Amino acid sequence: MILAEQVKLESEVLEQQRDLLIKLPELYADTGKSYPVLYVLHGQWDMLPTLSVIDLLSEQVPNFIVVGIESRGSELKPNNGDLTAFGKFLIQELKPFIDKNYRTSSFSILSGHSNSGRFVLDSWLNGHADFSQYFAFSPSLDDEYIVKQVKQRSLSALKQTSPLIVTIANEGEHMQVAFSELNESLAKVSNSRYIFQSFPEQSHRTTKHSSMQFALKTTFSGWQPSYEIKVSGIDVLAKYYQDLSHRFGFQIDVPNGTLQRLVAHYATSENQQIALSQHVAFAVAQTAGGTDSMFEIADYLLTNNYQQAGQKVIEEICNQVSTHVRCKS
Repeated sequence: MILAEQVKLESEVLEQQRDLLIKLPELYADTGKSYPVLYVLHGQWDMLPTLSVIDLLSEQVPNFIVVGIESRGSELKPNNGDLTAFGKFLIQELKPFIDKNYRTSSFSILSGHSNSGRFVLDSWLNGHADFSQYFAFSPSLDDEYIVKQVKQRSLSALKQTSPLIVTIANEGEHMQVAFSELNESLAKVSNSRYIFQSFPEQSHRTTKHSSMQFALKTTFSGWQPSYEIKVSGIDVLAKYYQDLSHRFGFQIDVPNGTLQRLVAHYATSENQQIALSQHVAFAVAQTAGGTDSMFEIADYLLTNNYQQAGQKVIEEICNQVSTHVRCKS
């Protein structure tokens, strides 16, 4: 199974090739949409855990372009607030390369664990890169460099930074003290811009999954509309996703899966013909895959003893796309 494409990027800054792992959304080739980008440091180790969490949360977070970046060792060490060679590679070469070669939206996340988590904190603190959100999981704080840097910043300066999520596992006393100091220093920042989460039942290594799951669900809270919104009509549902699009700065469609479930509900309910017609019409018009998704739910109904409901869905589809091959028989 190929989970991601391996890409080699020639870096003038690093004077070497750097391996990337790039995972595109499932329907990337079938749409002209732009997608948010999740940049994962320590990509050689952390790409697989990240992809597994995204798959688990598929209906609770966006479809991402995920970029795993090979990174390790001393290249991730901060340089007294100055931009490091690896930082220059990330900002001056990698991000422009991804934006040029893939359909990216303006929303991006930089994520790192352990010493790459410290790199994330340094980038966040010094404004080296323009990411929409920063994730630092069990960052290495034992040298107290980050803690000292944060303490030197004014509250007004900290409030100008991008949103940050920091997690900690059961790290041991030497790390716990530094985490407590960091959290105390950042606690004055608005809780919408800084969130701290502890996972005492996890080890430094095992916290990767829990941390990524927490960070993504927190960042994209409200991604799923409530049941009341879903059944309040297609206009209300569409408005909900329009508001989400405005909030995050990229186009967010009503998921085909949501529309399928609503169409099945209306097709099997009495006196819901108008709602059924509206939802099928919306699904067909919204994306290139909308028609196929509607035929898929129609076939599901037909093969599960809901023949009348399945036929109603097909009739509504054909009212919208009468030239479709399945509408000509």
